[in-house]
Amino acid sequence: MFNRQARPGALINFTDNFVQLARLVRLDEQPLQVEALAEVHPGNEEALSSWLGAHFKDYAGTGYIPAYCGFHPTQRVLVRENLYSRRFADPAYLPGLIAEHAKISSARDWQMTALNPSEGVLMSAESVARPGLLFGVPWTAIREHQQHMLRLGLRPRRLEVGSMALLGALNEHLARTTNANAIVVCEIERAQTRTYVVAKDGVHTLPPLPHGLLSILESSLKELGVPDVATALRQLEDPPEGILAHGRRLVRVLSRHLKPAVDHFELKTGHRIETFFCSQLPARLEWLGLALGAAVELEVLVPNFEAWLPTVGLKVDAGTVTLNSSWLATLSLVAQRAAIPDEQKP
Repeated sequence: MFNRQARPGALINFTDNFVQLARLVRLDEQPLQVEALAEVHPGNEEALSSWLGAHFKDYAGTGYIPAYCGFHPTQRVLVRENLYSRRFADPAYLPGLIAEHAKISSARDWQMTALNPSEGVLMSAESVARPGLLFGVPWTAIREHQQHMLRLGLRPRRLEVGSMALLGALNEHLARTTNANAIVVCEIERAQTRTYVVAKDGVHTLPPLPHGLLSILESSLKELGVPDVATALRQLEDPPEGILAHGRRLVRVLSRHLKPAVDHFELKTGHRIETFFCSQLPARLEWLGLALGAAVELEVLVPNFEAWLPTVGLKVDAGTVTLNSSWLATLSLVAQRAAIPDEQKP
């Protein structure tokens, strides 16, 4: 009881379309060992509780399981724009910007900050206008999620918006490559798709696409010849060969919005986008992300986990789970905590 770091912990990432879970074997371990990976439906509380009970028997009746958690509240703001850091001392400045982007009357009950888009650190109070990442999330969403985790028997040591960890990982990936071309990132949520660009000058934000996974399922009804969304989902999770060959048609509802957004960004900024990364699709639907990348004529970035994990101090025993692209965001939640100094990296 006197060495809490020696005990195991949980890694959990909540999204619209899945919850990814893993066990952190010893919180004081280097490298940090991750095991018992799983993916469950976000509404299946019974499956969540069952997984936690099976993998944390040592906490039964003794208290809460320490956890590192990611979540993705619908009402959040992450946008790049010119920020006047001289005005940061004005208590109305950042809330006013957040309220404008969130389309609400007031953002006083929000957690908010301004970040350097290249390094992700807090912007300093200088007297110039500069590009920054304006970030905000309602305190109500934070409190609701904290209560949800407590009901599951979890005590969050860290709770953060998973998008930030993912963009940080992709930003570091781009910094390590010799290719100067940018990456467009899509987080396909249930009702919309959030889009970002990771470039050599940091993270850019694009307007969300007005369609998400539900739109793909609804547009698939005629293509698949099925009566409802639930049946369409089952078929897409185990698609016949003929459906795989026509994947571009199934994601057309997204590609017809994404392609013009990419073209406009390139024209406006001079950055060239050659790579596409898709997140928040369940493992059995990852092929839709590949189809979307092909539909917008971009090379799909597939994470090289074997090369990446040692550089961030993680050792993963995936078991029967395939490390698909969406696991990059989840593992990035603890990559910073487990990171080892540059001079010690392999």
